[in-house]
Amino acid sequence: MVSGKIILYIKIFDIRGTRMSTTPEKELTEENQNAHLNALENIERLEKEEELLIQEKERLIGAEQQLWVRISDAIQNRRQRNKELKEEIEQLRRRCEELTGVLNKYNIS
Repeated sequence: MVSGKIILYIKIFDIRGTRMSTTPEKELTEENQNAHLNALENIERLEKEEELLIQEKERLIGAEQQLWVRISDAIQNRRQRNKELKEEIEQLRRRCEELTGVLNKYNIS
């Protein structure tokens, strides 16, 4: 078992391969912590965005359902109105036929 503290250094090289600087473990740890914090912030931001998108989706689904109900009601109302008009037309047709029958019976021109 190895005892003692091992200090980790990362060697950073430039394009030519010469050593530019070394980063001690403390700086590396801070960078890791910052990276983790950034990742957590990204997750939180994405979760909030997802919540907003879900709320928008639910709102739109509700609006769509209300619109379908209104469309269905309008269709039903028009069907009912057409049925009533057909009945009125049939009644008027019968009355006209009756009146024509009376005219023909009494030779009224």
